[in-house]
Amino acid sequence: RRCVVSGGGILLATALASTCIAAKINTLTITHHDRSFTMKLDAVVDAPAPRVRALLSDYARLGKLNPGITATSVTMAPNGQGDRVRTVLDGCVWFFCRQIVQVEDVVVPDPSTIIARIVPGAGDFESGQCYWRVTSEGQRTRLHYEAVRVADFWIPPLIGPWAIDQALREQFTSTV
Repeated sequence: RRCVVSGGGILLATALASTCIAAKINTLTITHHDRSFTMKLDAVVDAPAPRVRALLSDYARLGKLNPGITATSVTMAPNGQGDRVRTVLDGCVWFFCRQIVQVEDVVVPDPSTIIARIVPGAGDFESGQCYWRVTSEGQRTRLHYEAVRVADFWIPPLIGPWAIDQALREQFTSTV
């Protein structure tokens, strides 16, 4: 199954400020196969890149960017490089509700890149990784996101993938 959202500008309130920021999601693609979901996002936000990077890398306050995140904890990654970020997400689409725990080791190899890898066995994902690229376009910022997540929980075959697609789309829109 493949879902694509493209074009269309949206106006979003930022999580940490009282001003509104215009954002345009150019492309949001979510594909799935069995328990594996692949997500790609390309968006432009009317905010300077340093501010956007600071918001995305303020792991303890991720719940301010995504209201589905109900709890967050941040510790140093066991290898001493980066942070171990544990988030708890609550979400429902129709009758399909689930609390999902995600544990990732996150590194910032350069000022424009955030890379996170799922810690197997520590949450509800068997494996996965994500890549954020945050680049300046004058006073605007381009966000490029790619991720793969392999769920370590049962997904109902008929409604489950559709429900997850809907929840992911809503979370991306809210976060941007």
